[in-house]
Amino acid sequence: MEQILADERNGTEQASERNEAQTRFDLIDHILKDVLNWPQESIRVEQHVHTGFTDYELHDVGTIAILEAKREGIGFTIPADIPSGTCRIEPLVTDPRNRALKDAMMQVMQYASARGTAPCIVSNGNQWVAFLGSRNDGVPPLEGKALVFPDLESIRDSFLTFHGCLSEPGIRARRLFSELSIGAMAPPSPLSAGISGYPGTKSRNTVQSTLQILGQVLLEDMPQEEKYSELFLEQCYATSGALSSYAQVSKELLKSRNAALLSQLGAVEAPAASKKGVNPEISAEALAAAAAHRPIVLLGGVGVGKSTFIQHLISVDAKAVFQNAIAIMVDYGKGATFTSPTEFAIEQIHSSLLEEHGIDVEDRDFVNDLYRKELARFDHGIYGELKEAAPNEYVVRRIEHLDKFVSDRSAHLRRSIERISKSHRKQVIIFLDNVDQRDHEDQNKVFLAANELAANWQATVFVALRPETYYESLRYGAVSGYHPRVFSISPPRSDVMLKKRIKFALDVLESGSDARTSTGVGFESENLERFLNVLDVNFSRNRPLMTLIDNLAGGNMRRALDFVTQFIGSGHVDTEKIIAIERQTPGEYYIPLHEFLRSLLHGDGEYYDPQVSPIANLYALDRPVAACHFLIPISLRYARLRGDAKDSSGFVELADLYQHLQGLGFEEDAITFALSQLGHHRLVEAPLDDFDPRKTDRARVTTVGAYTLLNLPRLFTYNDAVVVDTPILTRDVRHHILDTYNLADRIARAKLFREYLDQCWTDSGLAETEWEWPAVSIALQKDIDAVARRAGIANSHETQ
Repeated sequence: MEQILADERNGTEQASERNEAQTRFDLIDHILKDVLNWPQESIRVEQHVHTGFTDYELHDVGTIAILEAKREGIGFTIPADIPSGTCRIEPLVTDPRNRALKDAMMQVMQYASARGTAPCIVSNGNQWVAFLGSRNDGVPPLEGKALVFPDLESIRDSFLTFHGCLSEPGIRARRLFSELSIGAMAPPSPLSAGISGYPGTKSRNTVQSTLQILGQVLLEDMPQEEKYSELFLEQCYATSGALSSYAQVSKELLKSRNAALLSQLGAVEAPAASKKGVNPEISAEALAAAAAHRPIVLLGGVGVGKSTFIQHLISVDAKAVFQNAIAIMVDYGKGATFTSPTEFAIEQIHSSLLEEHGIDVEDRDFVNDLYRKELARFDHGIYGELKEAAPNEYVVRRIEHLDKFVSDRSAHLRRSIERISKSHRKQVIIFLDNVDQRDHEDQNKVFLAANELAANWQATVFVALRPETYYESLRYGAVSGYHPRVFSISPPRSDVMLKKRIKFALDVLESGSDARTSTGVGFESENLERFLNVLDVNFSRNRPLMTLIDNLAGGNMRRALDFVTQFIGSGHVDTEKIIAIERQTPGEYYIPLHEFLRSLLHGDGEYYDPQVSPIANLYALDRPVAACHFLIPISLRYARLRGDAKDSSGFVELADLYQHLQGLGFEEDAITFALSQLGHHRLVEAPLDDFDPRKTDRARVTTVGAYTLLNLPRLFTYNDAVVVDTPILTRDVRHHILDTYNLADRIARAKLFREYLDQCWTDSGLAETEWEWPAVSIALQKDIDAVARRAGIANSHETQ
């Protein structure tokens, strides 16, 4: 700063003749980069907006501040009696002598409005004025406050404030907002804030409670029972590789969502299975991997069925290979506790060899045979003479000598594995499974442990990983040298998987009194059997239902199964009615979409809670701006449509998304909030990573996002649920959005909510090219009317 002051004193005569471009080059560029420390890549100049071209845009993910440069000395003048620091804007812009300053502030406000950003700066190089060009507290921008620096000396004297508010970290931390005494005004509290005990717990009757418990045990826990494991593998395994016929994204995006990114890193993946069965290359690799000293990676997202694939591979698909092998499972599931994944694997391998294969690597005879050469050297050493002179001491010394080897559990087990493989003439194959149930750090550690085991042990090592874990390890050099062989496990078709699970459950029930768990829980339940028959029929015939389950599960079979067990015995479902209809007319009950959807929206709660529900509230907002009710769906629609472009793998650049949304007038913070909601509810995904708008550079719509956007806002059931979580900005409407159980009142509330959103859309000035809310609103009204007709309630247009 001192150098800039000195340069200006030395060039006073030339300074008065500087035009805008020279002012920018001599001063503003210098101050932005060298004083405020803005990185070059964060400074963009001459950016086009519909009202002209901005001089400077300061950038993070989107534009976070705009600076308007004016000619020094002539552009505008701050009165000499105005001190540096915070002052009211009104006296500055109402002074006739300051017309130029007002014009500059009005101009940068237009640019800020077009970009959806609040921090604005005007400067002629020497003089700097920073203010908020858009506000959400009802105060017009020119009636608020500004941060003023009349000259370069004032910047030097108040440098901490200048740098603290206008540097890159200062702008990102919103310190200018604090300095000008304004924060992002919160929207009014939603209806849920006034509901005692929200979200509550939905009560269940005896039939519902029993069905839910039995359904969860039978569909989720029973397959793990040793008694039923063989039946489960025979009946329930669904071959991966078949593309969903229900997904509401293009088939191109379903085929290989990881291949493009992995190929950039020199990695190649092959499908683990196809419609014809398991890839025969896996068996070949299982035989060759030990010699190559590299692990075999089974790549698949959460819940796609990696564990089931491994079990089926061992027992069915590659049974011939594994009959001549010693297969060992190391389960890193959520229940496992460890500090070192390698040490955990060693303990698991020890236990598996003993309990499943009857091999005790600490058995005295085994240890003596394993270290025969070392014992021979011991006998020829200095303690060998004790064998005859002091036999007891000799035995103790010999045991101590062996203990040195056995105590090094890793080295001992590695050597034991080698001996076992040779003596039994069998290959040792180790599976590291359920790694995806750990956090990212643990997953990376397990992958490194897999490489360590494969490199140093005479064993074939399989490791099941999430794509993002493998990608991260390759990208950041966690694994050096050549890449391991990678087989990708795609999710099976959800309808096939669910039908197989239901058939398995029905077969267990039909087996009679023997149908019980290892803990003695029995399953003689006519009600459960009838309910499962209803599901079995609907999974074959009810396409709308399967479309909902398939898309909202997003390829996660575990989640799809959770949806079904949630529905069985849900307190929001008339279970007894369904069972009675099935008893009277078997195979005729058609599960309405709203019935299944309601069980997902509410879960175990009395009310919809976005923190636990798998379904997002598309109308959520973080500020009292009507247009923000539509920011989440607009963001989602943009990602969906732009993601269909060729060669994009479905991804859109987040910078483009921010720029587009800021061009519609949305502020950067509001956009970040909306995108965070998209990530939290899995409506979009990042390239092989968890989506975070502050860290991710690209996003792609998921089947969850596509289905949510295209279907749910049109349904009464959805709007009836999320209305309790949606802040209502209009006071009169807010007072009429009430908590009610009565269907007629809920229909009237949904009608009022739709009309409120209609008005918000009109007030926002948004175009239907951004999101077709008017068409959605018409479809919603039709569904509200249909619900009213089914319930025998007067036309909802007339419902008060």
